[in-house]
Amino acid sequence: MMSLSRVDLIFISRFLKPATILPFAQQQQASRWLRHPDRTLHTSMVRHHFLDARDKDHEKKEKQLVVHQGEYFDNATKAKNKTTFIEVIQFYLRKNNIYRRGHVEFMYAALDRMKDFGTNRDLDTYKQLLEIFPKGKMVPQNAWQVEMMHYPKQQQCCIDILDQMEENGVIPDDELGYQLKGIFGDKSHAFRKYRRMMYWMPKFRFANPYYVPYNLPEDKIELSKLALRRMSVDLQNNVSVYMSNELSLATDHTYIVSSQSPYQTQLIQQHPVEKPVFVEGGFNVWLRSASLSYFVLRSDCTENYAQFQVTKELSAKKIDTFQSLMFEEEKPQSLVIPPSVHEQEDGTVLAMCITGTSSKDSLASWVKFLERKNPKLAEIPVIFLLRTPEAELEVVNRAEKKSDVAR
Repeated sequence: MMSLSRVDLIFISRFLKPATILPFAQQQQASRWLRHPDRTLHTSMVRHHFLDARDKDHEKKEKQLVVHQGEYFDNATKAKNKTTFIEVIQFYLRKNNIYRRGHVEFMYAALDRMKDFGTNRDLDTYKQLLEIFPKGKMVPQNAWQVEMMHYPKQQQCCIDILDQMEENGVIPDDELGYQLKGIFGDKSHAFRKYRRMMYWMPKFRFANPYYVPYNLPEDKIELSKLALRRMSVDLQNNVSVYMSNELSLATDHTYIVSSQSPYQTQLIQQHPVEKPVFVEGGFNVWLRSASLSYFVLRSDCTENYAQFQVTKELSAKKIDTFQSLMFEEEKPQSLVIPPSVHEQEDGTVLAMCITGTSSKDSLASWVKFLERKNPKLAEIPVIFLLRTPEAELEVVNRAEKKSDVAR
């Protein structure tokens, strides 16, 4: 054991600032050491496992306790919704009203199952979860308890709850702040986390000009329209919805959401007939937790874009010398129309689409629908450069495969 004097106590306290995030074992040992200065103190991760008085399998046992407490939610016979989730919390409070044994493990189990019950973005559910903490018992009484994270296991659990709120974009309110103040006090680490969230989250909530709502539409067509509107930089962009069963030759019956602007239609009319256009994809676009595959109809760089790049490079070469400024003759420069937002370095984007199956047949149907508004597209060769599989991977049974080989 290591005995520490009061001088060591003052020296170490200067380095254990509130911003220092200590592991749970070190926080627990530090809080014990304040009450019993003759006990062991851990100050590094190297000595953490060597001097820890707890069992070596304490982390495994804590996980087992979380799994055990999760049986409250797993045994729920009703539908998984907000009402059932709150009923499980209230049932736990009625059963453990006095001692609240295992309440930290129960709250971790509740955090893991909030998404299954659809309550991970509900502020009232988080308030109900914080009601499990006992009131007034864990409020620090002096500066030492504040700095050493009084009741570190409970405070870390509360910080993890606030972290999950932050990840899901749930902004706390004043009522939640009064809850934390009654549980841990206004000087605790958990309350500091709340104050930072109250300062920064309202500022960044609508900072993104292309805001994506948290509650995405369940209809895949509406979700595809939202994704195409977000990707299209042209304000005159038009989003159309087609059904492939309108075409007699289509074999893959699904929906097709297409995006094209009037200027892109004009680019197709100006495209040479002898040069092909390409259908490329699929590329992934994310809307919150939803992933969609989109495809692009593009062509090679236009002559106007190449000429504009050459003119831009020549104008950038300026020689700042006295002779060039005084005696060099002015050279006439040709006027070049600047390219549009659709004309990029790797090609010109002519249209975009999202289909229900992302198959080659659905993309061929999309090209047929584009020919209605772009008649010249029927004369231009179209090359499909697809990298998305048309079907999902199939699991092959090894036993059946061996029997087929034996035959």
